[in-house]
Amino acid sequence: MERTITVNQERCIHCGLCLKDCIAKALEFDSGGFPRYADGGAERCLECQHCMAICPAAALSFGGVDPDELEPTSYGSDEELRKIILSRRSVRLFKNESVPPEKIEKISALLSYPPTGVNIDSLHFSIVSTKEKMNEIVEMARERIMTSTEDSPIIDRAREYYQRGEDLIFRTAAAMVAVAVDKEKVAPSCKNADPIIALSYLELYAHTLGLGAVWCGLATVLFNLFPDLCDAIKIPEGFELNYVVLLGVPDVKYARVVKRDRKCVTIL
Repeated sequence: MERTITVNQERCIHCGLCLKDCIAKALEFDSGGFPRYADGGAERCLECQHCMAICPAAALSFGGVDPDELEPTSYGSDEELRKIILSRRSVRLFKNESVPPEKIEKISALLSYPPTGVNIDSLHFSIVSTKEKMNEIVEMARERIMTSTEDSPIIDRAREYYQRGEDLIFRTAAAMVAVAVDKEKVAPSCKNADPIIALSYLELYAHTLGLGAVWCGLATVLFNLFPDLCDAIKIPEGFELNYVVLLGVPDVKYARVVKRDRKCVTIL
């Protein structure tokens, strides 16, 4: 998106909220009291769009976006979100069917929104969206495991499962989302945090769509052991795969939340 701002002077109420909320201090008022980029402001701009989001009069446009076409903000219900978090379960039993395309499209659209360090666009998501494509990846992985000479307990264990006719890695998942990080662009302190934040958003959203999800460390290890698997899911050059979440239509339904009382919080 271009780092440009446009102000509808008939709407602007000169409240200064856009200037106040700009963490990069990229904006200033012109002689007429309308916001504009300060000297060097366009270069400092983080493209966060806070200036457009905060404007109460929908007077400021960023990157040519019409603010009237954007959805109003909503923070939902704390109780409903609490129930979603408590009800979330790692699902490892999936029906033998593809995830509906409209749900894949919703997930794809959502992945533009999780926060990243310094608002740097450093993540790439590879979505294996159909059961047919997933089967290709699974078969390719099975072949690598069965013929591998790697000294790896994970490979040995996965091979034992395959010999019993079971898939330890991918279960019967019909879809998969793998997140990779641009090694050059990512903020160093956020290399691991950014992907995990994004997949956390994804996992909760997937459950609201009626899908099952599970964080798959075994698949993550497997992709990093066999780079051609990363090629198969089109991880771009210069990116490093960080983690994998498996998705599918769940073949199990949980009736209630669990009870947890972990002594892991200190309130000062």
